[in-house]
Amino acid sequence: MNNNKNKSESTTVYLGNTRTISNEYLLEYCSKFGLVLDCSRRLLSSEQTPLVDFTFVRFLNAQSSLKFLSTSPHILNNGISLDVRSFNDILHTAVPLYVDRKICIKNLSSNISLNDIKKYLRTFGTIKQANSEINHNEEKNIYIEFESAATRNKLLKGKIKFHRIHDHILDILPLLRPTDVDLHKMEEQNISNSSTSINDPSTLIYLEREYNLKIREEFSLIDNEISELIKKTRQNYEQIRKIIQ
Repeated sequence: MNNNKNKSESTTVYLGNTRTISNEYLLEYCSKFGLVLDCSRRLLSSEQTPLVDFTFVRFLNAQSSLKFLSTSPHILNNGISLDVRSFNDILHTAVPLYVDRKICIKNLSSNISLNDIKKYLRTFGTIKQANSEINHNEEKNIYIEFESAATRNKLLKGKIKFHRIHDHILDILPLLRPTDVDLHKMEEQNISNSSTSINDPSTLIYLEREYNLKIREEFSLIDNEISELIKKTRQNYEQIRKIIQ
């Protein structure tokens, strides 16, 4: 099978800015555009999870994925704006993504506040958003989104190798790009899972409904064509009658 053809016909869509959104919520939202076969982050290890801000959604067909991609913007009820890209787009590292502006400061000391962090990071550039979270291991993590990827790169790749606040070295990590996971393996798994999903009762009901709609559309088209043919035949007959008379 031609791999290039598979890429061009991919029904997988990249959704960025989803770290705090459940798969169930995304599934409900994306299902408005067509049947979703898969919505998960299952290829990522538990160590990577805090650094993941994206989800891959696989639609049943290209029509649904194109409908989803052509809709803009995608703003959820909680005000979060999704960073939506086709699967082919995110294969290129030069494509700018929301995640390129974000960092995670892991396992922060309890004596360092969010305001301390913001005060320090503002010396590198404008901060768009900052949140403090406690994970399931009772560890304090800080998530920062800068106004630009350039600001984040200045922080991570600048001359300062170790960033300190109150003599505490900050454990600063960039959030992962989608190309940091095995995307081709993900496509193979999605194709395999699609065949399993097709056997799901809800999927079969959807397919039956779509098939019936398609059949009705075809019959309606044929009926219209026959009606037009009869109309034209009648008009021709009337013209012939007038000529004969």
